[in-house]
Amino acid sequence: MPRRRLTPSEVREGQLVFAQGLPYGRIWVHEAARWPNWLARIGNALTGSPPPTVDNSVTIGYSVYFPRSLHTRDTDLEARIFGDMAWLIHELTHTWQYHHSGPRYITKALRVQLTKGPSAYDYGGLKGLRKAADEHRSLNDFNPEQQGDIARDYYVRLKLGLDKDTWEPFIAEIKGS
Repeated sequence: MPRRRLTPSEVREGQLVFAQGLPYGRIWVHEAARWPNWLARIGNALTGSPPPTVDNSVTIGYSVYFPRSLHTRDTDLEARIFGDMAWLIHELTHTWQYHHSGPRYITKALRVQLTKGPSAYDYGGLKGLRKAADEHRSLNDFNPEQQGDIARDYYVRLKLGLDKDTWEPFIAEIKGS
């Protein structure tokens, strides 16, 4: 399983979401790891969910494991191919969680995945964030997987030039830490 450090383009894109809140030089990306997909199949079986239809990744501390090679090069980004970079942003959120709160994020993430299955990632989108803001909730009021999807969706909206104002207060919590 090949491993590598984040590329300069991945660091640059990560900084759009995490600013200097991540130790980019300590992060390892492991590509072609088969076990994350295997783990997802087991997790779905345990929760009674159907088998996964997409690839799964896992972040443990400063190591991010993907089942395939990522398309996150400058040429991909220039071609407006943001899917894998957005996936990496979600996983970098788990690295950020680890960096700021230690390994307990793993327990929280596993618990929510096992109890909620695929719905563990659903933060409600625009309506959910607006409701959270109206209720003066913070990023910490969302589970680790929801936080990852908030960061991912913010990144995609930023890259596509879509309105991201509703996401900004929650991302400011990431950038400010």
